[in-house]
Amino acid sequence: MSIRQRWKEFQLAIRPTLDELKFTLKRIRKSPLSIMGICIIGFFAVLAILAPTITHPIPNTNPYLIPHDGYLQEPKPPGTPVSNNTESGKLLRKLGWTIHWFGVAQGGLDIFYGCVWGTITAFRIGVLVVAISLVIGILFGSLAGYYGGAIDEVLMRFTDIMLAFPGLILAMAFVVALPANLGVDIGFIGLAIVIFFGLIIVGRSRKLSGVWPFMLGLGGLAAFLIIDAYALRTPSIFVITLGLGPLDKVLVALALVGWPGYTRVIRGEILRVKQEDYVEASKAVGCSDLRIITRHILPSSIYPVIIMASMDIGAVVLTAAALSFLGIGAPIGYADWGQMISVARNWIWAGSSNPWAYWYTFVIPGLFIFFFVLGWNLLGDAFRDILDPTLRRR
Repeated sequence: MSIRQRWKEFQLAIRPTLDELKFTLKRIRKSPLSIMGICIIGFFAVLAILAPTITHPIPNTNPYLIPHDGYLQEPKPPGTPVSNNTESGKLLRKLGWTIHWFGVAQGGLDIFYGCVWGTITAFRIGVLVVAISLVIGILFGSLAGYYGGAIDEVLMRFTDIMLAFPGLILAMAFVVALPANLGVDIGFIGLAIVIFFGLIIVGRSRKLSGVWPFMLGLGGLAAFLIIDAYALRTPSIFVITLGLGPLDKVLVALALVGWPGYTRVIRGEILRVKQEDYVEASKAVGCSDLRIITRHILPSSIYPVIIMASMDIGAVVLTAAALSFLGIGAPIGYADWGQMISVARNWIWAGSSNPWAYWYTFVIPGLFIFFFVLGWNLLGDAFRDILDPTLRRR
């Protein structure tokens, strides 16, 4: 086969992909707000990547701790020169600092540094929390929607219990309850997994059908946990201790609170999709449940939760900022927008003579939060146009 013929075959093979890409770009161009959202998030992404270059951190220290220029009790306005009379100011000058672009907050904290490095914190919290919640929600929602029956009742009633509590209050409770050092016994977890899947295999070998092998594994796992708690007292096999900082606790707490919404949405979509003819045909030809769920049901039902997740990233960052503002999130001096506003709470009202004299201490971090959340909300509209098959061909 000649090179020209191979090139023609390659063009024919990728033509559907190119046509789909052109159609997607055309849909995006028709939505100026989607383009604005992409530009805003792109700006924050570039800012996060270039943070070490834009603001030089102090060597051999945690870069997320905001450098301070002395320990001033009163904020200083934008454009204030870096002090040459303090040891910390001299160190900042050696690193190339000349002025405080956004001013100085209480305690001599540089607002510009906190806002730039706070972008990394926002991406870390938003993306990780939504990713963990999405995985848990898809797992529980898929099992509940596909199998139904007892599994659906157990999982959805547990989901209802989680949804019965206000999200912010429940997250605060988790943050307070989580220990600073979390011990995870990998050996014990591995033993529990072996028991669970071993009983499922035994159930299938005994020709149990439908949901009964799963119920056998779940019942055996519950019995093992109860017996171990009250009788066996299995010794630790391989314990890994995870240190949880204040911000790590916020991340874990928000992930534990955020999954129920995804579970309900994906369950409803799977209940709709699993009645389609191609799913029934897959069952008829003998496809396994795992293959049916992952290859046939999820690709047609996952789009709403993806769109929902893209919009929830901004909401998660907003909730994390609220927890930091309340004093149970990031520690004082950490590059976090909510913590910076918390530090500025005493300067929101400066008195009757000039009430907004220290506006920069809370307005600038607030604008970063506002535009970050706005960008993700607008980007969610773009994802809807790109991913949702019910809207693509209108």
